[in-house]
Amino acid sequence: MIEKVLNKIFLTENVFVLEISKSFKQNIFPGQFGSIKTDLKDKILRRPFTIVNDGKSSLTFLIKIVGSSTENISQLKKGEYVDILYPLGKGFDRDIDYMRTLFVGGGIGLAALIPFLKGKKYYKLIFGDREGEYKNVLKYFSLKGLYCSEKKSKVKGYPTDFLDHYDFDMIIGCGPKEMLKSIKKYCIKNEKRFYAIYEEVMGCGVGLCNGCAVKMEDGDFVKLCTEGPILDGNRIFYG
Repeated sequence: MIEKVLNKIFLTENVFVLEISKSFKQNIFPGQFGSIKTDLKDKILRRPFTIVNDGKSSLTFLIKIVGSSTENISQLKKGEYVDILYPLGKGFDRDIDYMRTLFVGGGIGLAALIPFLKGKKYYKLIFGDREGEYKNVLKYFSLKGLYCSEKKSKVKGYPTDFLDHYDFDMIIGCGPKEMLKSIKKYCIKNEKRFYAIYEEVMGCGVGLCNGCAVKMEDGDFVKLCTEGPILDGNRIFYG
């Protein structure tokens, strides 16, 4: 599907918000994403990005430049067109008890948590920012919580260092695999539910190529693009 770029705002040197038109009128749930095609000749695969906001006539993405594909996408200008498939993935449509749920994010994994938190007056959030580069991002999306960093923060440490500071039954988390692995260890030990918004390189994005297969503890594989990206974090085999 071809959509028009409506707006682009850099929140940091490498993190930007991309807003595009929405022609496909369908409700989009947290966890669902769009897969964008670049015009780089040596990059065949599309790049998946969480839909952080589903507007009436627009979609918003939070993207970090980490390579040539995201660099190419960052150069899109207002009024230009983008080739995108959406909505992809299995959205999270369960009711959430925000009083008993802890949200844990690390780095650009924050993007996947925004759909759950936007517009909510009460929630529990721990966010880890290794380089201290997401303060303006949190401010832009009006997000508040325990902000920790290995380097540039009054609260130093990893998000998983502070899990015991909260009373909760369930965690919804997105971030580096080592962070998710630590959350799984904690949740299994303390008998907590854990939903991981898992990130993996994708091929087709529609379940045909098996490029995003994720191994589970029982040895089975699930396709992240069709059965995820939100999976039972306590069942994922992180290696």
